[in-house]
Amino acid sequence: MANKTKKISVQTLGCRLNQYESEKIAAQLYPYGFERANQKEAADIYIINTCTVTHKADADCRAMIRRASRQNPNSKIVVTGCYVDNDPALVEGMEAVDLIVNNAQKDDIATIVPAKFPDLFTEEPDKSCSTMVTDFFDHNRAWLKISDGCNQWCSFCIIPTVRGRIKNRAATDIIDEINMLVENGYNEVVLTAVHIGHYKNNQEPRMKNLTSLCKHIMAETDLYRLRVSSIEPQTVRDDFIEMYADSNGRICRHMHLPLQAGSSQILKKMLRPYDQKRYINRVELLKKAVPNTIIGADVIVGFPGETDEDFMRTAKLVESGLIDYLHVFSYSDREGTPASQMSDKIDPRIIKERNAYLTRISNKIKENALKRQIGQTLDVISEHKLQPDGHYFGVSDNYLKVKLPNSITPDKSVYKVKITTSHSDYIEGDLI
Repeated sequence: MANKTKKISVQTLGCRLNQYESEKIAAQLYPYGFERANQKEAADIYIINTCTVTHKADADCRAMIRRASRQNPNSKIVVTGCYVDNDPALVEGMEAVDLIVNNAQKDDIATIVPAKFPDLFTEEPDKSCSTMVTDFFDHNRAWLKISDGCNQWCSFCIIPTVRGRIKNRAATDIIDEINMLVENGYNEVVLTAVHIGHYKNNQEPRMKNLTSLCKHIMAETDLYRLRVSSIEPQTVRDDFIEMYADSNGRICRHMHLPLQAGSSQILKKMLRPYDQKRYINRVELLKKAVPNTIIGADVIVGFPGETDEDFMRTAKLVESGLIDYLHVFSYSDREGTPASQMSDKIDPRIIKERNAYLTRISNKIKENALKRQIGQTLDVISEHKLQPDGHYFGVSDNYLKVKLPNSITPDKSVYKVKITTSHSDYIEGDLI
């Protein structure tokens, strides 16, 4: 009788960096004969890749672990990621957890897991099976990690503690991986890191900064479009803006610049290395460099000491037309950060009101950005999730949600869609 196919489920919470690392873990375990389980399938091993950016993220991680255990009580559950580094004793103490792997050991997971569960690894790995990230499970766009860690130490953030200092990947590794993804049909790759704007690498070929890397990627690959994920505003330098303008559409017309606060006084308390004026200047230059650039921003409401005047400075900035959508976060203490020791905490009811206020603004400015697309022709890549009415949504190069005609099936192709209609959170149009 043929051996039963072994199934692995890799589940991810948090950022695109985590999503990339999950695919890397899966790629390292494929040579042992594992196949990916879909959401409804029970797996032999669950890899839970966690996040700890907020208390809610911690709770979501615990819920994911419990859910995996219910799906297959006989499975092995391996937990890795930032939550493990932040609170290893709590995670390891959960009844369902069989093994924890911290961030520093993630790259060695293909050695650690077989040694821990030899009954599931009875065969030698297939050396012809690549351990590079050449595919993204259930995704038509791919992420690519260019570095890890952060040296910035914002006063509210735990990430430098759990991920350590910046470690940049060699450009040759990045190019090799992109070329493999292109060979497998991917038309978009999203560069990701904790602090993407501080990329540099002295290995040959030397890359002095992110601009050099982007130019190198465009020269050495046939990638159709390259997306730069969240980039700190102070690292959006003039050479980057010039490169963006000269990219002829190969750099996606979308930048996410975390704002966190529109008050320079609060930015200083947050230990953010820019002020309101610098942020506005960088966004204005990006939008001027490439028309129809969509700008997103993160904002934290209720940071210790945030007055009504501070908050209204934030509201006024995000309403100004410079920003096209927001991710709004309510401040909460992360133990071990300087902000958690500050005494001038904001009443939770006020934080909730401020969050709701900015969310309403975000909905309005996003709607305005969608309306501006009417008459535009956008390059769209479909998502893989079929909607109840039989259509798919896609992502435009400027990161807007596009309803695709029913004739389109989910693949990695780029479709040109002339936008005819806008809705509250998406747009639609005719296939060209």
